[in-house]
Amino acid sequence: MKTNIMNKAFLKSAITTGVIATMLSSSLILTGCGGTSREQTGAIVGSVVGGAVGHQFGKGKGKHVMTVVGAVAGGLIGGNVAREMDRQDQQRVNHTLETAPNYKKVAWENDQTNQKYTFTPVNQYEGNVNGQLTQCRDYVMDAWIDGRMQQVKGRACKNEQGQWINTN
Repeated sequence: MKTNIMNKAFLKSAITTGVIATMLSSSLILTGCGGTSREQTGAIVGSVVGGAVGHQFGKGKGKHVMTVVGAVAGGLIGGNVAREMDRQDQQRVNHTLETAPNYKKVAWENDQTNQKYTFTPVNQYEGNVNGQLTQCRDYVMDAWIDGRMQQVKGRACKNEQGQWINTN
């Protein structure tokens, strides 16, 4: 009886992991498409990450509720951070990705929006985006929006024009 319960728990865990992996893969494919806005990309990535984090909490049916709550909260946070970044902030991010060494924090405050950011590239490597090998970097960005710190982790790669684009 105990083995049967353990097998069911393992199967349920494997299915759940598969669903989360499928959601993450789908979001990566969708955000790689040219038709998504910065805000949509932020919301998609935030939803997937939030759902995965939320799934780690709760038990039984509560686990499903926490997955949904995490996905909604993550989508709101991701979309909000992307929406608040203006052209000046994007230029700072691009410059930081281009010039800063790994783990070098670069901070700024946008005088026009009163938003504060700390951007940290954490890894540099050659990646494959839409079948093309290109330079990529993982990053962590802390954004203070409406007085609250919101953290976004992501990946950016250079496009064919040499500009950094968010790829996750």
